Amino acid sequence: MSLKVVKSLGIGRFMDWGAVHAGGASGGILFFWDNKVLELLELERGGFTISSRFRNVKDGFVWVFTGVYGLVLSREKKEFWEELGAIEGLWEDP
Repeated sequence: MSLKVVKSLGIGRFMDWGAVHAGGASGGILFFWDNKVLELLELERGGFTISSRFRNVKDGFVWVFTGVYGLVLSREKKEFWEELGAIEGLWEDP
């Protein structure tokens, strides 16, 4: 995902973003967050996922978001499930 493409979507100066590129017909995963509301603590990219750990600016609550790119090829299923299983061990948060 290029910065040019992201900026064409009209993000403001208080918006940050993360992306995972994917092959094939789809472009991958792209997500945005308002950095006045959420503080990004960590960001991990995998082959099929992007996971981020956020803290709410207002109340300090820490939470995790994971975006998943659905695979098409059956030969990738084992890798896909291994990656999903590994996400649980990234952080100590629920």
